[in-house]
Amino acid sequence: MDKQSWLSTLFFSLLILVMPFTVNAQSNLNERDQVFELLEGAFQAQVSLSEQERTMAEVEAVLEPYFTNEYKKLFIKENVVGQEGKYQTYGTDFAPYYIPYYGFSDKTKVVAKGKEIYVVEYFPGNTEGPVGYESHYEGLKLIKDQGKWKVAQYLYNDIPKEVINKAYPEKAEGQKSSAAQQGKAFIPQTIVFGPSFGLMQSFAGFDVTFGNENKTILFGFM
Repeated sequence: MDKQSWLSTLFFSLLILVMPFTVNAQSNLNERDQVFELLEGAFQAQVSLSEQERTMAEVEAVLEPYFTNEYKKLFIKENVVGQEGKYQTYGTDFAPYYIPYYGFSDKTKVVAKGKEIYVVEYFPGNTEGPVGYESHYEGLKLIKDQGKWKVAQYLYNDIPKEVINKAYPEKAEGQKSSAAQQGKAFIPQTIVFGPSFGLMQSFAGFDVTFGNENKTILFGFM
């Protein structure tokens, strides 16, 4: 075997050894980015339906790569309008089943749970502008549909608690601490009435006059 052939064999041998690790590392590294890329594509597909009139078959074809059939039907029912076989979407302040306005930043959390992926973001309350809202979570559930990841469900403040705890562990710890503080019941000093003072070792008696009657008050000492 000449030197060139030997070097080629060595190169491909090393490539085979390294490749599984490299692919796995890239999958772990890019998983979050790939999820964001999918959702950005899904959002653009939804927005593009306002650009021109389409047949219903064309509308469904635009949404097909990103959404399950059930989600697609919900979106079309709530947002797509048309007549004479031509359909499109129109801008509105209330647009259910659109991809949330994620920041696609550190604030946007991706949580894998079994065979599902959840994308969650916490939105602080806003009272400015024409549409105000309270602080809340918004999320999407992704599942594999015929071998492809697709958006399957929109979630608003009904995201599984386990997912929230994984996405925002600092909030979960804060809630636990707050609950622990609230759970500490105030235990008042025990006031004993009656003749049974088994826990006390000695007593002191004081005579007190109430009107025309003399009363004796006992104080116990441990």
